[in-house]
Amino acid sequence: MNAVTVPAPTAARWRWVAATALLAAGGLHVAVTAEHLAAHDLVVGLALSSAYAQLGLGLWLLVGPWLGSTPGTAPLVVALAGTVLLICLYLVVHLTDLLAGITAPGAGGGTAADHPHSPGAPIDVEGPVALGGRAPSRPAPADLLGTVMVAAELVSVVGLTALLPRSWRGRALDALLAVGVLVWLGWLTGALR
Repeated sequence: MNAVTVPAPTAARWRWVAATALLAAGGLHVAVTAEHLAAHDLVVGLALSSAYAQLGLGLWLLVGPWLGSTPGTAPLVVALAGTVLLICLYLVVHLTDLLAGITAPGAGGGTAADHPHSPGAPIDVEGPVALGGRAPSRPAPADLLGTVMVAAELVSVVGLTALLPRSWRGRALDALLAVGVLVWLGWLTGALR
């Protein structure tokens, strides 16, 4: 794959920014996951997978030049898209009740005795029903740790975009602008409130 074609001094600075932000976001993902172990197993697995991917790419960006291996365009684009998707997922979880059935404490994992409904018991169908149990009617509240994690991810988006070759940067910025407009429209229409 094509190597990054940003001038060496500039690339080194942006590589350091992206690597530091990814390492911070990965570490914060682990900390956030530790606080939400009662959520569904899918949530815990996705958070840990995201954390390990961010930590791995951050280390690759940090020590890769010393080892003679830096990510090409394709891994940077995938990392950028994945990071933007994680930020959008955070917004959906904390601004809507769309995923409340799997993000709420006690929403998954455990044994059948841990679930609020035993076989034969009626299921409460008031409000959203997810995974056969009760889902809270409000989104998960945002906390300081999660907000700092998203801030680190936003810094990594800037760093990863700057590391892209000039021919890819314009496309990436257009895509980021489109995502921003969609998020704004979601807020304006009330879908993200």
